[in-house]
Amino acid sequence: MRFRVLGPVEVRHEDRLISLGSGRRRFVLALLLLNADRLTPLSQLVDALWEIPPPTAKAQLHNVISDLRRRLGEPDLIVTHAAGYELRLGSHDLDLSTFRRLVEQAQRVASDGDHPRAAILLARARDLWRGPALADAAGDSVPAVRQALHEERLAATEAGFDATMMSGRYDDVLREVDELIAEYPYRERLHEIKMMALACAGRRADALAVYREVYQRLTEDLGVEPGRSLRQLHERILRGESTAPTRVTVLPKPQQLPAGPIVFAGRDKLLTDICAALQVTALAVLVGPGGVGKTTLALAAAHRFAESFPDGQLYADLRGSHSAAVDPHTAIGRLLRTLGVTSVPDDREERIALYRSHLAERRMLLVLDDAAGEEQVRPLLPGTATCAVLVTSRRQLAGLVGATRWTVPVLSGDDAVRLLAALVGTERAGHEPEAAVAITDLCGRLPLAVCVAAGRLSARTEWTLEEFRQRLAEERGRLDELTVGDLDVRASIALSYQALEPPLRGLFRLLGLVSAPDWPIWVAERLFGGEPVARMLDQLVDTHLIEPLGLDVAGQPRFRLHDLIADFARERALAEDEPAARDAALTGLLTDWLSLAGMADERLGHGMLYADGLDGPPAPPRTPAAVRENPAAWFDAERVSLAHAVDEARRLGEAGLAGRLALRLSGYLSMRSYDDDREHTLRGALASVRGHDLDDVLMRLLGALFAARAQRDQYAELPALAEEELAVARRLGDRRGEFQALTHAGRAARMLGRYDEAANWLAQALAAARGSGAPPQLVSRALYAFATLQADRGRSSAALPLLEEAVAIAREEGSARLTAMQLHSHGLRLMEVGRLAEAEQALAEALATTRDIGDDRGTAWLQQALADVDLRSARWPAAADRLDRSLAAMRRVADQEGIAEVLRSLGDLAVGQGRPADAIEALRESLAIWRQLGARLEQARTLLRLDLVLHAVGDADEAAACRREGRRVLTELDLDESSLRFPPFLTQRS
Repeated sequence: MRFRVLGPVEVRHEDRLISLGSGRRRFVLALLLLNADRLTPLSQLVDALWEIPPPTAKAQLHNVISDLRRRLGEPDLIVTHAAGYELRLGSHDLDLSTFRRLVEQAQRVASDGDHPRAAILLARARDLWRGPALADAAGDSVPAVRQALHEERLAATEAGFDATMMSGRYDDVLREVDELIAEYPYRERLHEIKMMALACAGRRADALAVYREVYQRLTEDLGVEPGRSLRQLHERILRGESTAPTRVTVLPKPQQLPAGPIVFAGRDKLLTDICAALQVTALAVLVGPGGVGKTTLALAAAHRFAESFPDGQLYADLRGSHSAAVDPHTAIGRLLRTLGVTSVPDDREERIALYRSHLAERRMLLVLDDAAGEEQVRPLLPGTATCAVLVTSRRQLAGLVGATRWTVPVLSGDDAVRLLAALVGTERAGHEPEAAVAITDLCGRLPLAVCVAAGRLSARTEWTLEEFRQRLAEERGRLDELTVGDLDVRASIALSYQALEPPLRGLFRLLGLVSAPDWPIWVAERLFGGEPVARMLDQLVDTHLIEPLGLDVAGQPRFRLHDLIADFARERALAEDEPAARDAALTGLLTDWLSLAGMADERLGHGMLYADGLDGPPAPPRTPAAVRENPAAWFDAERVSLAHAVDEARRLGEAGLAGRLALRLSGYLSMRSYDDDREHTLRGALASVRGHDLDDVLMRLLGALFAARAQRDQYAELPALAEEELAVARRLGDRRGEFQALTHAGRAARMLGRYDEAANWLAQALAAARGSGAPPQLVSRALYAFATLQADRGRSSAALPLLEEAVAIAREEGSARLTAMQLHSHGLRLMEVGRLAEAEQALAEALATTRDIGDDRGTAWLQQALADVDLRSARWPAAADRLDRSLAAMRRVADQEGIAEVLRSLGDLAVGQGRPADAIEALRESLAIWRQLGARLEQARTLLRLDLVLHAVGDADEAAACRREGRRVLTELDLDESSLRFPPFLTQRS
């Protein structure tokens, strides 16, 4: 049989054309023919046929092979092996083999000086081509295979031109070369041949003109200058030296790059930077974890920049992440054979020298993929600056000094979604945009994981994206979902893991148990038994199994595991480590978290008493300096970790740890207005503590949750929380807890407008506190609560002595935040009785304190209070400035009560400036919030302001409706107009 691949793929038997079927079958046959008499691995065939192989890829390929055997009529022609297939050519004829044999014969006769004969043989070789190679084959990698064959054809053609010129037939060359230059305008070797032919034919000026044209084309189109060989030829022509070729050499132009990515989403700037670097640097390195897309990025850059390397591209998979990396000696041998060397020396140094000699005069691009380390890469580096090398590795390769290096990040959110959409279809992804975003987030925006997810979705068209999102959201099985065909995220990570020494594996597994998204260095030390781990962490960073995040705001080195790598580490910990050892490591870590949080909490100055006197574990051996020196910064750095620690303690059944951690975190979260985190941790801890004989912790958690709900203006739950807190305190016989619970009961009743009930609770609290030596801070808080009730009833003068005593106690106790809180209330009461200078002084002192301790919410409230002083002093611009800043801060911390208060003051400002119409919108927005919160007194205060401004703009009906509702609320609350807190320039209508 005669096999043909240099054109359409054909098989003839005794002049009969055998039907081969589909384009895919033709491509499979062509691949077997190109590798004739050698094993063609199954994986290579699958990769060549499909960018993302379907689950049935192997079965489909087996069917194709079976069908080819039937069509060819020779069952033994294609032999099945365990790892693939082999086509045994035997006595059959293959046009590609004939082509290569003729080229080798031409090389031999040319070396003997018979250039006319060499030209004839090369012409015969070219005549075997019937068009584009594999013209009717179909498969994702057909273009790459075809390009490699065309390079062989072009190299033979160029050698034929050399042989023709050495035979003295320059005009024959000039008649043919222009057609090829039109097809390959950037191939410098063709321009070199034309210049030689012109110069040898006596047309020196024309040859120099060709150089000027190619110089302009390369610099303008590609941004590069002509290569060394073309420049030297130009110089010889200028000097009038001989330019005739001296030998005929069919130098293969290797085109070994695997097919570039069919889909490439995002990273445009990074790709541009890499391409730009390849113009000026001899060595570029891409590093990053497995699956991040290093190879894809390298191939995209290599294909984009291939034209700048006219002598070809070499590619070597060094398998550095596998158990047996490729020996550089072996890799060089393979590359030398690619470069046309048939006798490769065994001696290592001799082989390296020969390799570098063959690259010395060439402009080539080398892609060294998946390097194990610097010692593997160094022997493969050319000894010339004319070549560029692009290396990918899971290690940092810091020893390659002078290399331009990039750490390849995961995709951005938008780019990850674009990649998913490109693979599953933009229409399908567009129908479920939220699910598409969630899928890429659950993949950690790791390109390999996104591609695997897309492969699963493409294979299961009946799945919605939301259904697949739900499957991925099952964290313990996420890696099970991220495998399709031979793409496997778990296997990719496992390669890096298996390369670690046993102690590193152990540390890596323990780090996988940490549920926090990132952690400081002391966490790793604690998990590893208190031993120094800095060097070990450096090794894990070097292999990209953990990521360094630099110093956090507390000055601690911080690290993280990518989500999917963390999943893998946790899997290995569950599989390889004893449960008792795992739990002991985690419990020890949580105990240290509690110790450090307790130390920082006691130094924070937030003034909350829920963790006051709470027993805790001793300080760990290495306490971060920020815990003592800058506790607010330490909490800023560890907030998320501590919240996760509460959840982890609950999971381990350590209810006491969970409760104490939540209490130690609560004061900081209150100061920084992390209301969601505060409530989540407190509720979770409460659920864990109930039923565990931890009444002391339970009582404190109930009080802390009461404060959190009150601060969020959520009043409905407060009476029940206070009631349970009081019951637990009395069950414990804890007088201090009882005082606080009584105060909470009074506050809850006041917030719900039940003033008589509130007065009863607060009177009990104050009497009990004064009579039994309660902690001064509790006395101060009871005084504050009673004074606030008095002010609500319009009795600000009666509230003042209570607040003066409360402020004095707070000052004596040295509690900065409690003092600021008492001064805030004292300033408001002074303002309401007209003592504006004293009010401003008290509020300014409180503002300085909240700013100093970082209490964002308190600062916003004090800005609003000072703005009210400005309003009563007719300082309109100052009031407007303060209110704008306060409103922005209130919105930032989502304080609905604060927002409503500022909006009402903005309405007052508009009235004070004579713009009653401008007050209406702000007052209506304020009223809507008060209604939502159920704050009835505040509704009345706002409604009666609306009555004034609506009346002023002539809307008598709505004004009357507001007046009736506002007065009805006052009546129901048993309050009078003295509780409205109107500034003097507002006059209540009778």
